[in-house]
Amino acid sequence: MFENFGIIQSIKSILLKKNTMFFGLIICIFLFACESKRNSYTNNAFLNSSDIDSKIQQDYPLADQADVSSIDAVVRAIYEAITFREGEEPDMSRLQSLFNPDAQLIRITPDGVDTMTVESFIASFKERVKTGALKSFYEAEISRKTNAFGSIAQIFSTYNKGMNTEEPEGLIRGINSLQLYYDGHRWWISSLLWEDERSDSLIPQEYLR
Repeated sequence: MFENFGIIQSIKSILLKKNTMFFGLIICIFLFACESKRNSYTNNAFLNSSDIDSKIQQDYPLADQADVSSIDAVVRAIYEAITFREGEEPDMSRLQSLFNPDAQLIRITPDGVDTMTVESFIASFKERVKTGALKSFYEAEISRKTNAFGSIAQIFSTYNKGMNTEEPEGLIRGINSLQLYYDGHRWWISSLLWEDERSDSLIPQEYLR
């Protein structure tokens, strides 16, 4: 009887060791799968960065370094690129070169929110010029508030603008909200939101100084 008991205990011990090895193997496989997935995400992130770099090189106009060397330079270039007189054309290539390819341009109106890519904004603007709806466009900065830390910046740029006029009485004020980042070589605009001033939504004095 005691001999049998010893045999049973030996069998249990072997089974326990096998179960421990089995579960250990399962845990190792699980950890390996997690690491592989993490590496996959990391590799995809690098690939996405390469895709952006490739897109900039192939499809995007090359920015003038003078336009992207500082925050001041970027803001100045925006207003200069989009402003044009009758008989001229806006510099859309220059404007496009200031933005990250995945940037969004968002217009806020009482009717809702209009979200555009850089390409769709430029296409819409060009179409209005082509059809004659927009014969000239004037936009200039009148005040600015900047918050920056490290390589990121948030700007409230108050503007005066006029479509088919530069006369003061025909100008409209508003605010451009820009988000920018520095990649070690240049400044990029990652998003631009804007809203025109209205009688029921006046610009606070702090953004006019």
